[in-house]
Amino acid sequence: MSNARMQQIVTLLYTHNQIVTSEGVHDTARKMLQEFSRRMYKNIDYYKTNDLITANFYFLKTVIDSWYEK
Repeated sequence: MSNARMQQIVTLLYTHNQIVTSEGVHDTARKMLQEFSRRMYKNIDYYKTNDLITANFYFLKTVIDSWYEK
C-alpha cells in the first residue's frame, strides 16, 4: 500500500473497530461508509481513463465492503 492517504483511511477504520465498542456507532459508521461507496461509483465514468483513481476507488470499495461485513 504505497498511497499514504489509503493507508491512513485503512488505519482509521481499523482503529475505529478496535476502540469503539458501541454497536450503534458501528452501525451508523457502516451506513455512512456504504453511502460514501455508492457516491464514489455514481459517476465512475468520469474517471474511466484514469487508472490510478479507478484502482483506488476499487481498493477503497473492497475495504469498505469487508469492514461492513464485520
